[in-house]
Amino acid sequence: MKYKAVIFDCDGTLVDSEPAYYNAFKHAMGQKGYEFTHEDHRSFVGIPAALCAKMLSKKIDSDHIESIFDAMGKHYKAQQQAGHTPIHATVEFLHKLAQEKESLGIKLGLASAADKSTILINLRHLDVEHYFDVILSGSDDLTHYSDPEGVNKPKPYIYEHSAKLLNIAPHECIVIEDSRTGVTAGVDAGCFAVAVPNSYTKHHDLSHAHLTIDTFANMTVQDFFNLASAQ
Repeated sequence: MKYKAVIFDCDGTLVDSEPAYYNAFKHAMGQKGYEFTHEDHRSFVGIPAALCAKMLSKKIDSDHIESIFDAMGKHYKAQQQAGHTPIHATVEFLHKLAQEKESLGIKLGLASAADKSTILINLRHLDVEHYFDVILSGSDDLTHYSDPEGVNKPKPYIYEHSAKLLNIAPHECIVIEDSRTGVTAGVDAGCFAVAVPNSYTKHHDLSHAHLTIDTFANMTVQDFFNLASAQ
């Protein structure tokens, strides 16, 4: 087996969380008198929420980054409690991988830019938390890395650290992502990056992904590894 691990992103890959993020940003910015549009939101998809808050504060010429971030977080979490819509084809493929991981000799990881509590709520709604050998948050689990530009995606640290904890070389790991920032993180970590864009990220430049697929619908595990190995 050429690859020994598959590492999933969460938001936009396993769950359709973008409508909730849009509503949360719209709510937070509305409190500042700014009308946040779908066009605004498209430029923030795939970017960690803390960085989004910093960028949004510049739009309204405000230093109130924390208040924007806090308002957004509270509104988002209130929506999240009801559960996001699963991205069914990818979740079904995850089920297939989990069923075959022992026979294939592979491990499964989850690496998300979100905070750990958000990740775990999403995984528990899907009832897939137990599938993963490693679950990492770009917001909470990379404190031992230092970078003046930040350590979350699109930086490669979360995938480098995932590979380290899995005890597998990065080039033996497949990363499944939906956004430009996520693909960049995977590629720069030395992993094989697979882009599965959704309706929010289909406009992203994903040309640096090693493989792009439209959907996991009707795809077998063997078909997937054959595609990856052929690249």
